Amino acid sequence: MKKFLTLTVLIFLLIFGSSSFSQEKAPFDSTLPDKISAVFDWTFEDPKDTSMATNFISNFIKAYDEFNPMGEYKIAVVSHGADVLIFAKSNYEKYKDIVDRLKSMTKSYGIKIYVCRNTLRFFGIKEEDVQPFVTIVPAGVVQLAKLQQEGYKLVPSVVHDLNKAKNQK
Repeated sequence: MKKFLTLTVLIFLLIFGSSSFSQEKAPFDSTLPDKISAVFDWTFEDPKDTSMATNFISNFIKAYDEFNPMGEYKIAVVSHGADVLIFAKSNYEKYKDIVDRLKSMTKSYGIKIYVCRNTLRFFGIKEEDVQPFVTIVPAGVVQLAKLQQEGYKLVPSVVHDLNKAKNQK
């Protein structure tokens, strides 16, 4: 009898309890700090990943525009992977769309872009061949540490093809 009662209660909870869960909504927290500094760490194997990574920056800006328009933010990017290739003047035509977008963001939003000299040298890119809207630094990892010491919060930029996951659901 005790097992029957327990089973009945469980069935009741499954039937009627699940409907209440389906009507509940996940909480939405739109609270953003009034001041924040973020540094995006770019160290990609494929320079084309910078396009999606730039979308992360756009999403950051859009969130502030929508949920804290009076908030202040500083954004920096440290490029020290194959992504440095997009900043070579000789590669401008190949990466024109993303380079123009990033240049516009530096002007419109004050974004600072730092490019690692070590990685430029690795790819045989001379300093005079780098786009003038970025700043060359001795080592990307040192610049990341320096910015964090200045209060910037590290935002690792991991790029995934979310369309693959979306198509598998």
